[in-house]
Amino acid sequence: MMLGLGFVAIWDTVTTVYGTSTILGPGSIQTIMSVLFGLLIGIFLFRTIPIIKNPSQELIPTGAKILWFLAVLYDLYTAYMGNFDLILNQSANGAHKVIVAIGITIFICSAPIGLSSMYFEPKV
Repeated sequence: MMLGLGFVAIWDTVTTVYGTSTILGPGSIQTIMSVLFGLLIGIFLFRTIPIIKNPSQELIPTGAKILWFLAVLYDLYTAYMGNFDLILNQSANGAHKVIVAIGITIFICSAPIGLSSMYFEPKV
């Protein structure tokens, strides 16, 4: 299960990098920023369980929870753009394409969170 989620989490990072790249545009600085930001989002989502389960009310843990929520939203948006363009570029048009892109995006964006759960809360 962890291996499968790991591969899907990598695809999530790829689509986040690609989606960010389409927003920022061509250029070496934009590509570097897209890769760095995609990796940052992927790592941040992999750390979901430690971030969410931190009971501290201090500024840094609370800020991390807010940033985690924003990272999920950003990941959903950019992964949707990446999936839509990379996977569904040549497929059916209209509502079918949008529905499939939404479905794929929801499942791949949940992979790093599921991986976090399996890694940080192993079942005995």
